[in-house]
Amino acid sequence: ILDSGSFELVIFTRDCAGCGMAGHQGYDPKRSQTFAKGRLVQELSYGSGDALCSNAFDRLDIGPEENGLHVERQPIWLVEKAQMEILENSRFQAILGIGPPTAVKQQAKNDLKYLQSLNNKLKDWNVTVPASIKSHMESKKTADFLLGNLDDNVPENLQLQFLSICLRAASGSKGVAVWHDADPRHRSPFKRLAVIGKITWGLSLKNVHLVSKGQRIPIACADGCGAVLDTGTSLITAPSDAVKKMGQVLQALGANCLQEHSLPHLEFQLGGETLSLPPAAFIGFVKGIMPAPWRLRFHQEPFIQVEDCELLMMDTGKMTSTEHGPLWIIGMPFFRHFYTTFDYGSSDHETSIWVAEASPDCQPQETTTNLLQVAGTSLLRVDQSKLRLPGWLVNGKTMPF
Repeated sequence: ILDSGSFELVIFTRDCAGCGMAGHQGYDPKRSQTFAKGRLVQELSYGSGDALCSNAFDRLDIGPEENGLHVERQPIWLVEKAQMEILENSRFQAILGIGPPTAVKQQAKNDLKYLQSLNNKLKDWNVTVPASIKSHMESKKTADFLLGNLDDNVPENLQLQFLSICLRAASGSKGVAVWHDADPRHRSPFKRLAVIGKITWGLSLKNVHLVSKGQRIPIACADGCGAVLDTGTSLITAPSDAVKKMGQVLQALGANCLQEHSLPHLEFQLGGETLSLPPAAFIGFVKGIMPAPWRLRFHQEPFIQVEDCELLMMDTGKMTSTEHGPLWIIGMPFFRHFYTTFDYGSSDHETSIWVAEASPDCQPQETTTNLLQVAGTSLLRVDQSKLRLPGWLVNGKTMPF
């Protein structure tokens, strides 16, 4: 999985406990002549559960051996033990984080700053710190220092500037990832979304509306919200009030999924640009059972009934927020309708995201006026048991924006 909401290369090993099919078909370090074990252990959290990982190094190849991409000594995180239901019948064996390279370094820097502040406070209070706690703090400082200098971000190690993602909308079709894509800055279909996140691909989100027959009905973010563009999250997620308002408006409009042409589309300002998504991005049919950790996390039913199908948006709760306002996560449906280029920036320009409407075969194209024809497909059918969310959404209220 190429995950813009994470930052490391995480690989499921054949010896992993609880990794299901991801482990049975996973990585075997014994078969690699370039494998080297590291010194660090950490627990990584995802929306579907936790993974205990140890670090290592190995040669990384992406694509064909001759013309593909290579990193001679890539830091990797090997999953030794996992509690993730989604892995039982998984079709993936690795999670490749394509988030901004500075994220891990910034987090390690923040941890070190916190530990130093705590140490200074204890000195000011003339508190005698027990040897066990002092030893733990020193170990944490060492680990944070090593993490900050590990250089485990794959895009950074590939000296990547432009990476484009597009998910074909047709059921069962393959997505597209273009490494070292062409510079979108001077290509006419593309719009630049200004990145304001310090750790994530965070964007400003304003003026979310449902648009039906020329009528624009306000939903949320009149005063601004924070949004993260995340290829690893299955659906669009939004605060409780917004999800509830969407359901009420759709019911008031008499939304009927058997008459897709009559359904409203979603309009919003993202990163300073006005964009629209068709009904298929947020309305569809569901089946399956949601993983247990998420049923506990969401205080109400995550899907709201809209006659013959449902509003396919997940509820982030009332308290999850960023410094820019309530948190939204713009997940996979966005990438089914927009060819999206992550611009990692350089010395002469800032980190940005560039988007253009995607054709059915995942080519950037000029804006179309008929949103029902953008994807060339009908409403989605979603299996709740395979939904994915970022770990920080499940485990905490504060978004590391």
